Amino acid sequence: MSVTPVPSWPRPANLPAVVNQRTSGRSRFGQSGVSEALRRFTDEFPFERGPILEFAIGVAEATPPGASVLDLGAGNAPYRELFAHTDYRTNDWSQSEHLGAEAADIIGSADELPVADASFDLVLCTQVLEHTAEPAATLGECFRVLVSGGRIALTVPLLWELHELPHDYFRYTGPGLTHLLTKAGFVDLDVRPRSDGFSAIAQLTRNLAWAMGEANDGLNDRRAQARELLLELSQALGAMAPLDTRLILPLGYTAQARKP
Repeated sequence: MSVTPVPSWPRPANLPAVVNQRTSGRSRFGQSGVSEALRRFTDEFPFERGPILEFAIGVAEATPPGASVLDLGAGNAPYRELFAHTDYRTNDWSQSEHLGAEAADIIGSADELPVADASFDLVLCTQVLEHTAEPAATLGECFRVLVSGGRIALTVPLLWELHELPHDYFRYTGPGLTHLLTKAGFVDLDVRPRSDGFSAIAQLTRNLAWAMGEANDGLNDRRAQARELLLELSQALGAMAPLDTRLILPLGYTAQARKP
């Protein structure tokens, strides 16, 4: 797969190479071999979920067959199929709004997992940390349940609307995420922006098209016109993705790190 590397903190040599591509709104699904269901899931928020899918694919490809994997806060576990070659387990808590969470293998809060020490080779945590009121405690639990040499792979938002209220607590910068992971005891950190600024604004423009809602105020026709314009703007902005050289306005970050 041909990808365009993006600037990042230096990648430690002993971590698998997971390079985030700049996206114009769609990942290269045809080359990834993912299911139609996962394609549809990603297409709901293409600029947001496209890079997350690319990251998850890279993490899965770097995970050996039979490795024990915990998908933390998995919800409906959209990336389950990528880890079919592993001993894959899901976690969520009893208050999750995702229907699939009821079938999680491990029910429990992310900051107090009912799991023995050193139980997993990999903890996958995609778009979960913003929903934990105590992120340091959550990362501490991830560290505890990993074997020595085990990895954590996570994604977090920097720009996104309020969601899953009232449990939406934080947004993260790269240095902030680096600080939390380091404080939890992780080493060999690889923290990267997962979108350019144009893709970020393109996705937020799409989100605003529905987030503004409707009201009984006689303005819904104008809102419908605004939605059309916002979607057109989104496409135009997404096409400008290669112009961003600094990547200081991403939708969020990916991170990998290792337990010593």
